[in-house]
Amino acid sequence: MTEPLTPERSARFPWRGGRPPHIPAGPGEVPRIVLLPGDPARVDLAAEALSDFRIVGQIREFRFGVGTWEGVPIGVCSTGIGGPSTEIAIVELANLGMEIAIRIGGMGAINPDIALGELLVVTEALRGSGAAAHYAASHERVLADALVVEQLCDAALQLGLTWRRGIAATTDSYYAGQGRPYLPGGAWQDTTSAWAAKGADCLEMETETVLAVCTSLNVSAGAVLGAHNNRITDRWLEDYTQTQRNLIRVGATAGVQVLRALTKSHQNAPSPAETALVSPGVPLPLNPS
Repeated sequence: MTEPLTPERSARFPWRGGRPPHIPAGPGEVPRIVLLPGDPARVDLAAEALSDFRIVGQIREFRFGVGTWEGVPIGVCSTGIGGPSTEIAIVELANLGMEIAIRIGGMGAINPDIALGELLVVTEALRGSGAAAHYAASHERVLADALVVEQLCDAALQLGLTWRRGIAATTDSYYAGQGRPYLPGGAWQDTTSAWAAKGADCLEMETETVLAVCTSLNVSAGAVLGAHNNRITDRWLEDYTQTQRNLIRVGATAGVQVLRALTKSHQNAPSPAETALVSPGVPLPLNPS
């Protein structure tokens, strides 16, 4: 008995049978809403919030599961640390059907007023990631989708959590790039002051890539981050589990509301036939007879 012939994988776009090389999912398995933690271990935590949650699979740092929130399917997929792996996750998930992407991750606050465990709804990501540079020119601002921002804020408010809007600075470096010594007791160069002077409230490693890549792929994207530490007060949140739970609930609540708003908008949009009735550049009469 011979093995059935399968098309060879293209090196240019290395998918086969509708399945990507990294995300452990295929056609029809990725919901329209996907939450994006960085750590694969945090994907399993979604089982405490989402109904009927199950793990679909894991390849490398990409652990993927699905469940429901208010009856709406939601995916949860880890991106790994930093821009390169995050870009892979976004591109492959979008090609599998993701339409709304919400990063739910940690941050190091550089605003002294941000308390440990507090949530930051990101409005803009300052530029510091190499991966994002392939999707947005250096002079372009990288902004979160306005509807996603609005719904994340509403969700945090409804759930009674401590939160604020703010700006994230994304960097590819955890140690030197974030002003940390890379030897015990070693010297370091302060980078936090420069980022703060540009308006950043926190440092993190994935949001710029999420927003830039999603914008290129017409995916509605945003981010809500939990303060794992505060670099200015030099405090570290040892037990971060409850903050992670809060991020999942906020992301899921907002994602469902964004989907409902987009669905309603599409339903109310004029059909192509209706649009064709009005010729471009010809104004309609104010009082048609």
